[in-house]
Amino acid sequence: MNNFPPNKLKAIDAAIEEFQDNGFKNTSMSSIARATGISKKELRTYFENKDDVFKHVFLELYGRIAPQLQDIMDGEMPVREKIRHFIHHYVTFVNDYHFLPLGLIRKLNSKTDFATEFIVNLRMPDPTKFYRQIENEIEKGRLRRINPKQLMINIFALSVFPHVASPLMKDFINAGNDEFELIKKKGKTQVADFILDAIEIN
Repeated sequence: MNNFPPNKLKAIDAAIEEFQDNGFKNTSMSSIARATGISKKELRTYFENKDDVFKHVFLELYGRIAPQLQDIMDGEMPVREKIRHFIHHYVTFVNDYHFLPLGLIRKLNSKTDFATEFIVNLRMPDPTKFYRQIENEIEKGRLRRINPKQLMINIFALSVFPHVASPLMKDFINAGNDEFELIKKKGKTQVADFILDAIEIN
């Protein structure tokens, strides 16, 4: 994105703040233009519509976290520490940009080519080394037999679901806003505790 015009980069940064403060639904092209300090007409020279803005925002933010996750999966630390670091970084990321999971799900489920565009533009981390490490730990009798891919799904599900289903979950567990926000923040360590308790053999 370094080759983008300065105002386009400013618009992406402004859109991150707008989506964060107001959510996808309540953010408009007009509000993004105002926050950027440019006209709506100029904004439309960079982005077709709000969906296009969101795509660029997601790719920008994903580009910040993906290398960190890849470094963790490729690192030499033990599986236990690798899982803790991975979850800590990912939950922190989702807490920092809480509009992303729900906004992404809404767009991927829409009747557009949004999903195709994401798949084309995303550089997904390669978990191959992490999977081999999990399989080695299973063979050594240190971990329960679990498909490494299922383990990855469980990690992402436990990390993201509280954000995707925030209104429902707050009511379901009878938690106020402050309590629920604290629960989500503690997920950085408690999700890892739950995962490790489930797969480790003492």
